[in-house]
Amino acid sequence: MSTPEMIQIPSQIVQKWQDIVDLLAEILRVPSALVMKVEPPNIKVFVSSESEGNPYEEDEVACLNTGLYCETVMRTRDLLLVPNALVDQEWKVNPDIKLGMISYMGFPVAWPNGDIFGTICVLDSRRNEYNELYKKLLLQCRDVLQADLTSLQARNELELKVLERTAELRRSEVYLTEAQKLSRTGSFGWNVKSGDLFWSDESFRIFGYDKALSPTVDMALQRVHPDDLALVQRTIDRASSDGKDIDLEYRLLLPDGTVKNIRVVARAVRDAAGQLEFNGALMDVTAAKRAEEELIRAHAELARAARVTTLGELTASIAHEINQPLAAMVANGNAGLSLLKRATPDVAQARDAFTCIVDDGLRAAEVIESIRAMFKNVDQEKTPIDINKLVRDMLGLMLGELRASHVSVETKLDDNLPDVRANRVQLQQVILNLIRNAIEAMHSVTNRARVLRIGSAIHERDGVLVSVEDSGTGLNPKDTARIFDSFFTTKPQGTGMGLSISRSIIRGHQGRLWATSGTDQGAVFNVLLPAARPADGKTMSGAARGMGPFV
Repeated sequence: MSTPEMIQIPSQIVQKWQDIVDLLAEILRVPSALVMKVEPPNIKVFVSSESEGNPYEEDEVACLNTGLYCETVMRTRDLLLVPNALVDQEWKVNPDIKLGMISYMGFPVAWPNGDIFGTICVLDSRRNEYNELYKKLLLQCRDVLQADLTSLQARNELELKVLERTAELRRSEVYLTEAQKLSRTGSFGWNVKSGDLFWSDESFRIFGYDKALSPTVDMALQRVHPDDLALVQRTIDRASSDGKDIDLEYRLLLPDGTVKNIRVVARAVRDAAGQLEFNGALMDVTAAKRAEEELIRAHAELARAARVTTLGELTASIAHEINQPLAAMVANGNAGLSLLKRATPDVAQARDAFTCIVDDGLRAAEVIESIRAMFKNVDQEKTPIDINKLVRDMLGLMLGELRASHVSVETKLDDNLPDVRANRVQLQQVILNLIRNAIEAMHSVTNRARVLRIGSAIHERDGVLVSVEDSGTGLNPKDTARIFDSFFTTKPQGTGMGLSISRSIIRGHQGRLWATSGTDQGAVFNVLLPAARPADGKTMSGAARGMGPFV
């Protein structure tokens, strides 16, 4: 039996590892992602990411015992994370620093028997702390590599066992039975001239035939999937004529509709009379094929997630933030035009409507400035805010949509609330989003009143609680834990960003946003914010504060 070091890594596995390191370099935004293979007294770059600024070449060899990061990983058999080697004397002679790679994160990669294959690692030319998500991603990629090594060693051992045991097929029936138990693989013998075919018990099971039958080539062909029949027939014809070994994968379609993936490996031999025979093995690889397909889907999903996260979230968040003030501008514009079209134009009310349009335009500009500030990585201004007035203002903006959706509003706002310290634009976006979600949640309600209830109260001495409750169909218990996840939505046209953005905003204000079931078959979304300290300019909300021209 060969040792792990003697096993050759197939080209398709090498290409899969290449895709993995390329994806790691792209997601982590580092110049180098590597798979290293130890070949004492050296260590070799086995796979290197095709990324910009990567100084490592494939098949490049370095001596061990020279202070490399990977040596520590292989010695400790554990994760190594070096944020900045320049400030750590331990790495002062590290050859990687001479290449400009001052930060490192790597995991050991081992064969199933525990022997070290090498490492999988990422390196950066600048300080890099590598967050927990990146650690988990690198660990998952390491697990994929080790799964491949396990599969390779298992397949290598299986093929060796099958070849060794089938060579003694005619000499030892006992030995054959033992081989079947060890490998869980069916064996067969086929005399080309006579057509005689021998199947082991496992071969009968794989093909789905009763062991009492005498197997024939035609019986085997009857079980071949129609889409693979021509391939199998060509292989049999070729093997019969040129006497070359067989190595073929194809599908079986059993009478009950079950589809199996099998691999046939056979060696061509000549008997004492010089007649051509094939001694081989049948391996049911259905589970391995499914695992391979799952891995391909996982890789595709990982790549898609990387693209969606960097592009989709940006687009969706900007669209979501800008859409609300624009929608309010359209609604107030239509209202103003309607007022002016009356037989006796209501100029005063129209002026109020157009004033609201100006306010909405300014709010849209504030949203854009807020987004710009976010990308500039600067703190956004927070000021003391009367939460009750903000709620009333947002209800005023949504009045047209509330009326069009036949939704009545009930408010229970505590007049003695302290201010909260927040970014006004962001808090407006949260309240607007919760109100709009509540309206949409009641669109399908036809057998009872559509009621939007909004309340505010002191919570646990120094917190301000705002609740938005609808009388809709309520939350599906299966979705409750996911409704705040990015891109999760229960609405056909939803982006799945509103609640995710809202929770991020509230968390950025040291607050909480959560959902519970409502009292009237609906849902309640609760916003808890810390009260502004007296030094922040504490004021008290009051019922006398107005709501806006259309409330």
